[in-house]
Amino acid sequence: MARPRVLLTNDDGIDAVGLHALHDGLRDVADVTVVAPTEDQSGAGRRKSYTVEAHEHERGTALDGTPVDCVAVGRYQTQPAPDLVVAGCNPGPNIGAHKLSQSGTVSAAMEAAFLGIPGIAVSAYDPEVGGLREFDRSDFDEAVRVTRFLVERLHDADWLGPDWYFNVTVPTDRSKDDELRLTRPARGFDRRVVEGDGDRELTFDNRFYDPVVPERDAPAPDPDTDLGACADHVTSVSPLHVGVETIEDERLADAFSGFGDDA
Repeated sequence: MARPRVLLTNDDGIDAVGLHALHDGLRDVADVTVVAPTEDQSGAGRRKSYTVEAHEHERGTALDGTPVDCVAVGRYQTQPAPDLVVAGCNPGPNIGAHKLSQSGTVSAAMEAAFLGIPGIAVSAYDPEVGGLREFDRSDFDEAVRVTRFLVERLHDADWLGPDWYFNVTVPTDRSKDDELRLTRPARGFDRRVVEGDGDRELTFDNRFYDPVVPERDAPAPDPDTDLGACADHVTSVSPLHVGVETIEDERLADAFSGFGDDA
């Protein structure tokens, strides 16, 4: 059986430890091609460029562009085309519905699905301290193990749609009961505006519940969400697709009927 062809990218830059960990861990089970940003592009979302420069790198190709630029270059300049796109591994969680289009890691997997190749976005999460911290190579070991499993399993899946992508968040320690939990993205994000230091300065406070260090009196998250999986110290796998579903409601027809009758 042919080995899966994997395009590997990230949003932290081609020299990031998380990308190197995935590259070294996946090449035993897949043919891996790396196209990743030259510099850190964290939070780039689905921002695209019109012109980019490519540079040779010991890991593959470094691109002076965004994660979604890297996916497009890897998709159309790699022959044969990749079977899967893997983005990561991000040092810190990418959880919540609001993150899907903000994160460069998740957006790379989403872009792959728009281009007809299933994508996997992988992030590592510290279940003890929460939030962000400095990660070393060993912190990605569990994410590598999970990603290898997913790549092998999805490569053989005849049911996998080309417009599917998966947002995966993995604790740095092995999941409780070694569980992969199928989840949906949590909601509840709030972006508040607070006064800054200067007379005209405003600061955005992006509030979202931390499952390890919760806000006072915060309710327990739904265990079927990515947030709830992290709170339970298990790996979250959110299967998503890029199809845009229209809203079907007969009240919409009534609301927009009669336009032009009084012209």
